[in-house]
Amino acid sequence: MVTERSARESPELRAAEQVVLVVDDDEDLADTCRYWLDGERFAVETAYGGKEALGRLDDTVDVVLLDRRMPNVTGDDVLEEIRERGLDCRVAMMTAVEPDTDIVDMPFDAYLVKPVSETEVKETVEELLVRSGFDSEVREYFALESTEAALDSRDVEELREPEALSDLRSRLEAVRTEHEEAIRNREAQLDRLNRTNELLRDVDRALIDARTRDEIEQTVCETVASAHEAAFVLRRTAAGTLRCTAAAGHGLDPAGVDVDFVDEAFDIDGMVEDGFAFDDISEAHRAAVFGDDAAALDAVSALCVAIDYRETMYGALVVYDETDGFDDESAALFSDLGATVGNGISAAQSKQLLNGDSVVELEFQVGGDAGDTGVLAGLSATLDCQLSLDSASRLDDGLTCFVSVAGASGADAVEAAVDADDVSQARVVSDGDEESVVELRTDAEAVLSTAIDHGASVERLTLSEGSGSLALHVAADADHGALVEAVTTAAPGVSVVAKREVERSVQSPDSFRRALDSKLTDRQRTVLETSLVSGYFEWPRGSTAEEVADSLGISPPTLHEHLRTAERKLIETYFDELSPAPADD
Repeated sequence: MVTERSARESPELRAAEQVVLVVDDDEDLADTCRYWLDGERFAVETAYGGKEALGRLDDTVDVVLLDRRMPNVTGDDVLEEIRERGLDCRVAMMTAVEPDTDIVDMPFDAYLVKPVSETEVKETVEELLVRSGFDSEVREYFALESTEAALDSRDVEELREPEALSDLRSRLEAVRTEHEEAIRNREAQLDRLNRTNELLRDVDRALIDARTRDEIEQTVCETVASAHEAAFVLRRTAAGTLRCTAAAGHGLDPAGVDVDFVDEAFDIDGMVEDGFAFDDISEAHRAAVFGDDAAALDAVSALCVAIDYRETMYGALVVYDETDGFDDESAALFSDLGATVGNGISAAQSKQLLNGDSVVELEFQVGGDAGDTGVLAGLSATLDCQLSLDSASRLDDGLTCFVSVAGASGADAVEAAVDADDVSQARVVSDGDEESVVELRTDAEAVLSTAIDHGASVERLTLSEGSGSLALHVAADADHGALVEAVTTAAPGVSVVAKREVERSVQSPDSFRRALDSKLTDRQRTVLETSLVSGYFEWPRGSTAEEVADSLGISPPTLHEHLRTAERKLIETYFDELSPAPADD
C-alpha cells in the first residue's frame, strides 16, 4: 500500500497551528524553556505569571507548561480556570513543588519536577501534542499514569494520604481494562514517537562532527540504520539525475541500489511538496535495493522524505523498517529530519565557501534587452543612476538589501522604491553628496534569493540604467551547473558569462589578532574581555550590562558605547579578510 503525505507541512505552517505557552514567574527559566523549544515544530510563547497567562489563554493554545508556585495567581488557579473555560489544551505542571496526594484530582496531563532538562521539556511537549489527538478516555488514562509516576517518586510513608495512591491505581486499572486495545495502540504510537525523537537527537549530535556533505550523508544513514533496518541517500547531480551516495544497514552498498527503480517508486521529483510511506514493499522493490539480502527482509515498510533547505532540494532520504514502522507523527518528524540534513549540507557548503583555499566565481550579465530582472535593476533604470549592492540578508518573505546609490539622492531612491509594488520597506541609511546608502526590503529579487538559497555568496552586484553584472562565489565542490540553471531561470534577463577559480590569501590567527589589536583601544579590549568572561554574551546571561559596568567602574551607557565600537571593529576586521582576489585567467 502506498500512502501519499499530501502538502508536506513546513515548520512555519505547523507553527501557525500548534502553540506552546510557557508560564513561570521566573523569567529566566521561562525564556530558557522558550530557547530550548524554539525551532521545533510549533510556536512558543511565554507568560511571566499567572495573571499574564490568563490574559493569553484561548483556544489557540495547545500545550501549557505551568509553574505551580507563583504569587497572586498560582499555577493551581490557572489550571482550574483552564478547565472551567473548557479549553482543550494539554497542561504539564512544571514546578519545584514536590508531588503529594493533593495532585491526584488535579486535571493536568503531566507533572515535571524542577530542575528540568532540555530533553525532558522537549519530550513532554512532543508527547502532549500527540496525546491531543487521542480519545478523551485514553487521554485520561495517560494523565492518570503521569500522576502515578509523579507520586511513585515519593516513599509511600511520606505521602499525606497513602490510600489516595491506591485509589489512583485502581482507577488506572479500571480505565485500562475498559479501553485496553485503544490504549495499547496509543502506547505503541508513543513508543514510535519516542524512538524517532531519540533518533533525531542522535542525528543532531552526529552532525556536529560532520564537516563535508559526504560525511553528513553517511553519518545520517548510519545513525538512522542503527535505529531502523536500513537507510540510503539519493543525491541530485548537476545533470539532474540521481545517484546513491551513502547507505547503511543490511550490507547496503550505494553502488548496488537500483536508483531508477527507487526514483520511479517514490517519484522523487514530487518530494518537495509530498512525502511517501510504503507499507509492506514489494518483492521487486526489496530486490532492487537489497539484492541478495532481500530474502532476509520478508516484510518491511519504507519512508522517503526530501532533503531540502529553503528552495533547494539536495536529494532524498529513504528509510526501511519493520512492517507498520511508520505513522503520521514519525513521518512528520522524519520530514523535519530531512530539513535538518538539508540545513547541515547548506551550512557545510557555506563553511567551505568561507574557509576553502579557493572558491569558484560565477559571473552573470544582468538586464539589458532580455527583460525585467528585479527591483534593483528597475530602480537603476527609473532613476538613471548607478546601484551597487553592499549586502543582502535572506528573510522568510524576501530580502533585506543595503544598496549604495550614485547619480541620485537617497531620498529619490527611497521614493522610487516605495512606489514599486514589491518593496515593503525603504529608508535612507546615509545621504552623501556623491553616494548614498539605502535599505530596501523586497520579495521581488528572485535572482539574489535563488543564489543565496543555493548556498552562494553574493560577491558583487553593480547596475547602471537597468543592466549590470552579478558575481557569485560558491564552494569549489558545489553543484555549479545546478546553480547556474537556477539563477538564469529565476529571471529572464540573466545569463552566465564567466566561470573562474578565485584563490584566497592565507592568513594566520596571529596576523588576524595583530590587525584587530591595532584597531582596538586598551579600554575597548578590556570591555570585550570582561564581558566575555563574565558570561554577558551567554544565554541566559551570566551577568547583566549593569553588573559588567559596575565591575569595570563605568556607567552602563559607557559600557554599551565601548562594546558597540569594539564589536564593529571586530566585525570589520573579519570581513576585510574575506575578500579573495581573482586568480589569473
